[in-house]
Amino acid sequence: MRRSFNPWLIVMLIILGIFVFNQFSAPGAPREINFTTFTQLVDEGRVARVTIERNNGIIEGELRMESQVVIDGEPQTVRNFRVVTIVSDSLMQRLEEHVGEVSIRNPPQWIGLLISFLPFVLLIAIFWFFFMRAQGGPNQVMQFGQSKAKTFGRENKVDTTFSDVAGHAEAKQELKEVVDFLKHPQKYLRIGAEIPKGVLLVGPPGTGKTLLARAVSGEAGVPFLTVSASEFMEMFVGVGASRVRNLFEEARKASPAIIFIDELDSIGRRRGAGIGGGHDEREQTLNQILSEMDGFEKDTSVIIIAATNRPDILDPALLRPGRFDRQVTIGLPTMREREDILKVHVRNKPIDDEVDLRRLAESTPMFSGADLENLTNEAALIAARSNKHVIAWNDFNEALDRITLGLRRGSLVPTEQERKLLAYHEAGHAVAYAAQPELGEIRKVTISPRGSAGGFMAPLSKEELFFNESRFRAQLVVAYGGRVSEKRVTGTISSGASNDLKQATEMAKQMVLDMGMGGEEYVAWGSDSGPVFLGGEISRRKDFSEETARQLEEQVMVILKDAYERTEQLIGAHWPAVEAVARALLRVETVDGKLVAEAYKRAEAGEDCDEIVDWIVNAVEEQERRIQDANERQKAKAEERAREEAARSAPPTKPPPSRPVTEGSGS
Repeated sequence: MRRSFNPWLIVMLIILGIFVFNQFSAPGAPREINFTTFTQLVDEGRVARVTIERNNGIIEGELRMESQVVIDGEPQTVRNFRVVTIVSDSLMQRLEEHVGEVSIRNPPQWIGLLISFLPFVLLIAIFWFFFMRAQGGPNQVMQFGQSKAKTFGRENKVDTTFSDVAGHAEAKQELKEVVDFLKHPQKYLRIGAEIPKGVLLVGPPGTGKTLLARAVSGEAGVPFLTVSASEFMEMFVGVGASRVRNLFEEARKASPAIIFIDELDSIGRRRGAGIGGGHDEREQTLNQILSEMDGFEKDTSVIIIAATNRPDILDPALLRPGRFDRQVTIGLPTMREREDILKVHVRNKPIDDEVDLRRLAESTPMFSGADLENLTNEAALIAARSNKHVIAWNDFNEALDRITLGLRRGSLVPTEQERKLLAYHEAGHAVAYAAQPELGEIRKVTISPRGSAGGFMAPLSKEELFFNESRFRAQLVVAYGGRVSEKRVTGTISSGASNDLKQATEMAKQMVLDMGMGGEEYVAWGSDSGPVFLGGEISRRKDFSEETARQLEEQVMVILKDAYERTEQLIGAHWPAVEAVARALLRVETVDGKLVAEAYKRAEAGEDCDEIVDWIVNAVEEQERRIQDANERQKAKAEERAREEAARSAPPTKPPPSRPVTEGSGS
């Protein structure tokens, strides 16, 4: 961004230049001498003229000719001199006797006053300079209380509409009612219906709350004022409240209108909460918002839409009827909604025909819309870095792994023994998962180190509303599959399964303490996995005795021991499948989940392990060839399009002139 030129810089440079010139560049500058040398020169009659300043005792003079004078112990040639002393009557008489010309100069009083007040003037000037810089310039100094909201209307209308928002059908329906009320208010007022004064969009970060607000702006066709709640806060107390008043005045003048406040929790926090006390400026701003919302008239047609991801910390006065009396939950998208969101984000990207967006949606549970957009963009970047002309399934796989686990650790090269341990560990997880089809499918299995993981098995879990006890026990079997497999191969255990053991133990504790799946199905004692906020969990006490705690621990141990024994039986029964997948991983490092499922079926059918391994390796190589062929086809199409565009843009060539036929030629 181009920076504005500051004219004060030129003024400061000019003053500095004049000062330096006067101090160091003036010819014949007076030299400082002591009083003894001065009186000696006067008595010898070598001083031609002197000028005396009465108020400060400075005497400046000129010798009759350049003379050698001792200054600081060294002889120096001096013509003009300067000395500071007390001007007495005896000194004046002495000068009148030996100096030909004596002048007395009394400087004006305003110079002394200016010197006295100069530091205060400089301080005020510096404060004013930074004051203007903080407010954006001299034109905005007196606009502290003006609202910083951006207004969208007919001239600068937002292009986003509800058709650009995938999923969230219920939330869009709620907001469509708001838009319809603004467009056709008489339809509602005719039967006495009142639209809510405020609509609060609640949901995790990245779920599309601001995007929905932009869609409302694009659909409503009325003035839309948008502002971030943090913009109300300022260094000076009372500025936030003034900006709130100005914002609502602008909305009333332009009614019907919509006000959108983003990140409402930055100023809408519960008053009087917390250990450190309140915040005067924030609370005054909140009080002004409450007053403005409660002071609406029924026919102003001004609606407030706000967004937050922390509704639990908002002040109760904000959520009462008459203010933000309607909350619209914008949750994480479901699997079907994730597929629709992916279709929106890949519509301008060349993707391979083998890319299954539904399977990609199944691979991204708990992903928000922003996460999915980042996923598609990361896949496009990976394909571009490889000089591809089409985004393949492997690129989406790589992007998903990079987002969830981190970068590939190419510098970490495990030994052959470690690679074997990793392969059997991940193969154990994969076969334990494939042997329980109620869990879902597998996206991929790899032994390539990434982030803090030496390898991983990525599942495609089924998206269900409720999980029963058998589902949790099946997941425990999958968690123990790696430990059991590596122990069967090496005869010992390692630290590679530490994270699996932590996850299994935590799941078993939640089953017993939170879901009543231990022994007493009619009680939930509560685990310690909740967040600590506002001191609510600091003083938490246990609601059960030590004897009950011992019984609960025994129930957890029973669940974990039963799951481990079941895992040993399952891995032993399907060991050929584990060995086939592990040996394939040692050869190709990464195996697609569909190949793992097919390998499990072949092993169950009694096919030889070597044949299964060769089939997996050949299938992986065939996938890579198909991806390469698709990239070559896309590259050829791009080159053909480039040639056609070049031919269309080239100027037409003139035909060569025809030669005239000579008459009479021939016999």
